[in-house]
Amino acid sequence: MDLDEPAEAVFDLMADCSNEPMWNPDALEVTRVDDGPVAAGAEWDGRYKGMGTMRIRLDEYERPQRLRFTTSGDKMDMRWTFDYSSAGDSKTRVDAHAEIQPKGAMRLMGPLMGTMIRRTFSKRPAQLEAGLSATSAREA
Repeated sequence: MDLDEPAEAVFDLMADCSNEPMWNPDALEVTRVDDGPVAAGAEWDGRYKGMGTMRIRLDEYERPQRLRFTTSGDKMDMRWTFDYSSAGDSKTRVDAHAEIQPKGAMRLMGPLMGTMIRRTFSKRPAQLEAGLSATSAREA
């Protein structure tokens, strides 16, 4: 994904999962379940359309280059890695990698997951930029 925003801003938005409802239309609510700074080990509970409640753990935090999350729920477990790099003046390239393990009836959807994720991620740059705008407005 390519965004017209600085890497630090995109990284910070995505590192704090409490921000996810601002840019992910499938995130209904995401709440931090522990205290302290956003760093490796931080955890959130999130409610997602079609997925129910999931626990999110930040496993790796290397600002502003890399985030790695483990997400666990009743319908699937996922590991997400996001690598951030400069793509020119105030532009950021975000490379996303996912390992998805569907559970129960969701295993039947396994062969379709790649296509569904690619379709969803084609919309992410605009959604992330809208989330950054909402964060800037909230802070002003």
